[in-house]
Amino acid sequence: MDDKKIIEKVLLIRRMLVGLIALIILVWAFFKNQLVARIIISPFIICSITYILENLFLVLDKQKVAKIFQYIFRITLLIYTFGILIYTCYYSIAHKEYSLLIVVVIFLFFLRPFLKGFKVTNKKHK
Repeated sequence: MDDKKIIEKVLLIRRMLVGLIALIILVWAFFKNQLVARIIISPFIICSITYILENLFLVLDKQKVAKIFQYIFRITLLIYTFGILIYTCYYSIAHKEYSLLIVVVIFLFFLRPFLKGFKVTNKKHK
C-alpha cells in the first residue's frame, strides 16, 4: 500500500471513531429520555450506525456495500427532515403563526443542494 492509501484509511478510521462517539452519546440519551425524545433521537442513531458501517466498508474496499449504507443514511435523514418540516407547517397553520412558514421555505432553499446530490440510478443490464 502506498502512503496515500494509508492516509485515506486512517481518515476513514478517524471518521468511524467520531461516529462511534456520537453513537454512544445518542444511545445514552435514548435510554435517559422519555418517548418523545426517543422518537427524535432514533433517526440519528440510525444515521450514526450507517455512518460507521459505511466507513468500515470503505476501509475494507467494499465500495458497493458502502454505497448502500450511504443511501440508508441519506434516506433516514431525508425522512426525518421532511417529517420535521411537515410538522412545522402543520403547527404554524394550526396556531396561525405564519412566520414559521418563512423558516420552512428558507430551510427548503438550503436543503435543495442536498436533494440534487441524492440520485438513485437504475442501470439496465444487457
